[in-house]
Amino acid sequence: MTYHFTPTHLMQEETREPRSAEEAQAQARSRVYGLVGRAFAPPNDTLYEELTGGAWERQVAEALAALPFSLSLADLTLRPEKLGSKDLQAEYVRLFEVGVMGGPPCSLFAGHHESDRLRVMEELVRFYSFFDLRLTPGRMPDHLTVELEFMQFLTFREAEAIEQGDDRESCLRAQRDFLERQLGRFLARLSDKVRAHKPLPFFEGLVELGHGFAQEDHGYIVAALSGVESS
Repeated sequence: MTYHFTPTHLMQEETREPRSAEEAQAQARSRVYGLVGRAFAPPNDTLYEELTGGAWERQVAEALAALPFSLSLADLTLRPEKLGSKDLQAEYVRLFEVGVMGGPPCSLFAGHHESDRLRVMEELVRFYSFFDLRLTPGRMPDHLTVELEFMQFLTFREAEAIEQGDDRESCLRAQRDFLERQLGRFLARLSDKVRAHKPLPFFEGLVELGHGFAQEDHGYIVAALSGVESS
């Protein structure tokens, strides 16, 4: 069966009560990927209210508290309290969509940070297709929100495997490979470029949250796989 690539059903299912600490941790990791992906979407009135009102930041903090590793928000600005809606949209466009010199300085398309975008997109489609996922019309495989949603999906699948008493090793391997070959590389490059363009504090904090979380999660996955292989 082929599923449209959308995180909506994942966010609904993640509200189920976990049966173990391990399942709760996988759910929390999935939730962080989903929340970061949501904040990288083009700002609209609904998202603006979630961000400025603190609802999004509170959800992130709750998810981080349930992770199997520590990740601090102490030095990150994750609430654009003093920005109007148009200011937030203008900064998003400046950094990620248009820029001031005819192109986005910090493109949210992974292929724009590589020499061969087609190769990047082909590899991403292979990742998605392996799990019977297809993109909804109008979405590109190398957009950051899509890559984050894919990691949300993989970690959710891990939580499902734990809940059902199945082996989670294949889920962990897929997560490790995707972070190493795609998302981790992308976020590292995006982080460097965003800092170089002196963003408003919220966007710097958002990128650093995504990058820092992906790094810590990769370390957790590698350690978890090492434990599985040695057992």
